[in-house]
Amino acid sequence: MPEKKHLAKKFGEAIYKYKFTIVALAYIGLIAFIPIRFAPSIPMLLLVLSFLPLVNILAKTRYTFILTFLLAFILAFNAYFAFALGTDVSLEVMASIFETHTAEAVSMLKGGVLLGALLGLAATTGLLYLAERELKGSPLSRKVSLGLLLAYLLLFLPIVCYKRIKWDRQAEFMAEAPLKVVQDKVNMYAPILYGNILTILAYQEEMAMLREFSDPTNKTLPEGIVLNDTLPVPQKIYLVIGESAYRKHWSLYGYPVKTTPFIDSLSQVQPQQMYYYDGIASAPFTRNALRMALSFASPVDLQPFYENKTLINMANDAGYATYWISNQGSSAIEDSYLGYIAASANHTIYPKGNYMANDDFVLLSILRAERKEKEKQFFVLHLVGSHNDYSDRYDQTDAETISGNNTVTNQYDRSIHHTDRVLREIYQVMTQDSTALLLFFSDHGEIVGKGHGPWKDGVAQFDIPFVAIENGVQPTGRIIAKYQDKETGLVNNSNIVYILAEAMGYSIPHRYIEKAVSDGRFVRHADQSFSPYSEIKD
Repeated sequence: MPEKKHLAKKFGEAIYKYKFTIVALAYIGLIAFIPIRFAPSIPMLLLVLSFLPLVNILAKTRYTFILTFLLAFILAFNAYFAFALGTDVSLEVMASIFETHTAEAVSMLKGGVLLGALLGLAATTGLLYLAERELKGSPLSRKVSLGLLLAYLLLFLPIVCYKRIKWDRQAEFMAEAPLKVVQDKVNMYAPILYGNILTILAYQEEMAMLREFSDPTNKTLPEGIVLNDTLPVPQKIYLVIGESAYRKHWSLYGYPVKTTPFIDSLSQVQPQQMYYYDGIASAPFTRNALRMALSFASPVDLQPFYENKTLINMANDAGYATYWISNQGSSAIEDSYLGYIAASANHTIYPKGNYMANDDFVLLSILRAERKEKEKQFFVLHLVGSHNDYSDRYDQTDAETISGNNTVTNQYDRSIHHTDRVLREIYQVMTQDSTALLLFFSDHGEIVGKGHGPWKDGVAQFDIPFVAIENGVQPTGRIIAKYQDKETGLVNNSNIVYILAEAMGYSIPHRYIEKAVSDGRFVRHADQSFSPYSEIKD
């Protein structure tokens, strides 16, 4: 009995002596296990324990404050995604962070998020500092710690990742894109720090691949797709890309609040000049969704983005003067997929000021100035739309129309109403054309009040409006109907490239139409996996 008391006393003393170290490991454990909903996981447990030798090495090495602060930053960064969003940091999330404009980042840090992030970073740094002070006098040597850490990184982690690659039957994909496959598996079993590093490397590899394939002279059309320049085509095409628009908050689709009065009114016009469909987004992130919408890439196959011509290339070839007019800031070719696509337009125009400085209405003055009466022109207008913070996406007119308290839902609805007003002005421009087609779709949807992107579930991220308005052209509905899933009535925005290609006079063989509809039943997630849209849960 005395021996048990002695052991209990020793155990209690050890816990007290290393209390901050234990708290630090528990903190890392929460970051690791929250995204997997605390499912039992030996790899995740070993990930957490691997930080003990890592912190011990820092504790027993001089002048490591900068490394400690960097580790604290990485932990706090992962903690935000775990605690606030319930997810880890995927490749798509990391890429979106790299490609986010400073002003957009500031807009997303409103409402105390920035203060919380700074407090979280300070607390994490302090916790690591206190843990290192405890470990300085521990019997665990630096050499043993290094051995344990290397055994984890060079033995255990490669083995479990290799087994997973075999289990997922990705050996062939591994030969084609080894870093991406390894990154995916490491992020599955060791997302914190180790997964973050590989995610950054995989993103850099993606951008290197983009630069390698950036020369449009090396691009071809998929075999069998040809331009027939004898067909009647619209003189003007207006491709309007919305942002974060959830179609079930459009009154056009039955939402009880009158959020889209202009578009609603067009639905009553006879003869019919507007067609609208239940759209789905190919991905819940702008960068991937538009990569698929504006190229022959699809949720199940991204390779055509690198090998084939984009929609802008095809418009150039069809004799249109092409314009990329964006309210989301400029991106150089080396920075993003959108930057690459935009760079292929004859004219790229960004309003003065940054992402936050401009209302979408500013695009209208640019459009009116660039429109030429007798020229064939293809305009891409990329809106800010309903991107959070919603309170920045509407004005007094929208607030008076959709009155009430400034709830998140009301603010979001006002942003939709604002987009409807922008569309009305674009429509006024197109009515001056002899023949014209306006196609509106959103890059992705929005879980109102939560956002979009990291989560596999949340069907609102994928449910988007899809609207075509025509002026004196062949009925666009006949074209869109080819790419509509006959069973569900859904149209994936990855099929925009085919729809507009046909509108511009390109002939699309039936096999591509069938494949487009089949691929359009899938969506691609932040971790680069894809799944049927029908499996997405609310």
